[in-house]
Amino acid sequence: MRADRLHAKALDIGVLDDPFTSALRGPQSRFARTVGNIVTFEPDVSVFYGHPREMTDQDYADLAQLAGIGHTASLRDRRTPLPEDLFDVVAEIDLVQYRGDAVEPPTADPTADPELVRLGVADVPEMTALIELTEPGPFLPRTIEMGVYLGYRDPDSGRLLAMAGQRLQLPGWTEISAVCTHPDARGRGLARRLVSAVAQVIVDEGNTPFLHTTADNSARRLYEKLGFTLNSEVPLEILRVTGNNR
Repeated sequence: MRADRLHAKALDIGVLDDPFTSALRGPQSRFARTVGNIVTFEPDVSVFYGHPREMTDQDYADLAQLAGIGHTASLRDRRTPLPEDLFDVVAEIDLVQYRGDAVEPPTADPTADPELVRLGVADVPEMTALIELTEPGPFLPRTIEMGVYLGYRDPDSGRLLAMAGQRLQLPGWTEISAVCTHPDARGRGLARRLVSAVAQVIVDEGNTPFLHTTADNSARRLYEKLGFTLNSEVPLEILRVTGNNR
């Protein structure tokens, strides 16, 4: 599964520095809403915003316009002062990014795992319930359109117990996201199997896996054991729009 063994083309690591903009102005532009230099996903697809690190007054005004008063927006690795008349900071997350260009091949082909199933639109209510229970990150009604999602169902009841899938699509890279396991099924290696399987799908598609987590997430140990390497750690701020100066 190691990407540099399978791909002759050189990887552009720079697109990982601003992954939301790279996705929205590139492979996932079909989901994009844009005002000036600010870009975001359609509201039922994903919550993230792409923006310059060095934000101007116009950029902040465009961000407020695009999000709308009373709604939230996100800023990744902001480098300029936030206008207090436009936004309140609701939360700040230490966002950790791992890249999978050095991931070693698994001991067995995870795509041949017969217990993992591909999830579709009909599964979204059950996927959403699992996300709400385990809280790995945002998952909206159309998030499933962003890529392939795999799940593990209880062989007796058919209940969805674990899942993982693809979210951001960048030039040469695909993000693994929504990695979660029901509390009743933890400790059985399901997350490892699903991350490996989704990573294999990504490599088979010609891309290299990467992923995001938070600094305090114990899942980091799993990702590092699988061979993912730390690429960056930056603040992700969740803002509420309180005004619009236009």
